[in-house]
Amino acid sequence: MPSSLSVLRRAANAPRWVAVVLAVTVVASIVVVAGHRHLAPTPAADAAPAPSAPAAVVRREPVASRDLDRTADREVEQRVRPSIPVVRKPIPTVPVASSDAAETVAAAEASTYNVPGQCLGWAREQADIPSRYSTAATAWDHATGRHPHDLTPPKGAAVYWTGGSAGAGHVAISVGHGRVRSSDAGGSGVVATISVRKLTRDWHLTYVGWADSINGYRIQGVART
Repeated sequence: MPSSLSVLRRAANAPRWVAVVLAVTVVASIVVVAGHRHLAPTPAADAAPAPSAPAAVVRREPVASRDLDRTADREVEQRVRPSIPVVRKPIPTVPVASSDAAETVAAAEASTYNVPGQCLGWAREQADIPSRYSTAATAWDHATGRHPHDLTPPKGAAVYWTGGSAGAGHVAISVGHGRVRSSDAGGSGVVATISVRKLTRDWHLTYVGWADSINGYRIQGVART
C-alpha cells in the first residue's frame, strides 16, 4: 500500500485540474460534516424537565383540648361520687330558769334575810334555779352569756366576783344602774342594795363581770339596758 509521502508526491506531479478536484472534494466534505453536527439533537440536559409527582397531602386529626378532657373527667367524677349526707352537730341548749329577769329582780328586792356566807344559794333561789356548784367562783367559770369587767350589768343579771379569804368569790343580782341586791350587804345575814364599785372596794374582791346564767341555767330577759 503506498505511503502518505508517495501520495503527496503524485499529487504534486498531477495536472492542475486534478488538484482542483481534490480541493473541491475536501471542502465539500467539511461542509457536509459541519451541517450534520448542526442538525444533531441537543443533549438531554436541554430537554424539558419531567413533571414532578404531586406532593402527598398529610391530614392531621384534631387534637382534643386538655381542658375539655379535665372538664369531662370532673363531670364523670361528680356523677360517680356518692352523695355524702350532711350531719349537723346539735346546738347545745341551756336550761332556762323558772323565773325571768323581771321576776328575779322582784324576788331579790323583796328578800331581806339570807343564810350568812351563802351568797350562791341565795342568788340562785331568787331565779328558782337548783343547786349545782359549791362556790360563786366556780359558777362564774361555767357561766354562759358572760360579759367580763362590765360595770353596768342589766337588771336580772348575775354579777360575779372572785377572791375572798377562801377564794370562793361572791355573786349578787343586778337591779340596774350599776347596783346589785346582795346577801350580807347590810351585815351578816342581811340582804341590801349596794353599788358594784362599793362592794368591790369594801369587800376587797375582784370584779370579773356579769352573766345571764347561774349554775348552767339561763335567766330569760337579761339584756343590756
